[in-house]
Amino acid sequence: MNPATMTERMSDKQLDAYCQEWVAWSSTRKFYVQPGARNFLARMQPAKVKEPPNARNSPDMQFFNMAIWAMADMKEHESGWACFRVCYGNHDALLKQKIAELKISRGTYYNRTRAFARQALSLSRSLRAAAENMKNL
Repeated sequence: MNPATMTERMSDKQLDAYCQEWVAWSSTRKFYVQPGARNFLARMQPAKVKEPPNARNSPDMQFFNMAIWAMADMKEHESGWACFRVCYGNHDALLKQKIAELKISRGTYYNRTRAFARQALSLSRSLRAAAENMKNL
């Protein structure tokens, strides 16, 4: 699914699938950088991952990732980021705790998560368009 070329709005299921794809994509980015020096005891432990996970190297995901982390730093997106992080950060045990902490209902939690994701998707499209316009200068 290419969000940059989609003219219609994604359904909630499509948006969730796209965010899940981002989670998988994010977990593969650490394989681009060599790990830092490890101490002697750490080198004696067996490696946790033998083969790196295989996720496509998508420019759309790069812009979506950039948008998510840019919005995470914005004060006005603080509650949406908190909900998004719990939902897609695999912190299911924290779900009820975060809902109680924010003093919101479960429905509001999911609405904020989807709203944050939709705003990030919109921002990623804008970032991609800006990058393409800069190439043409």
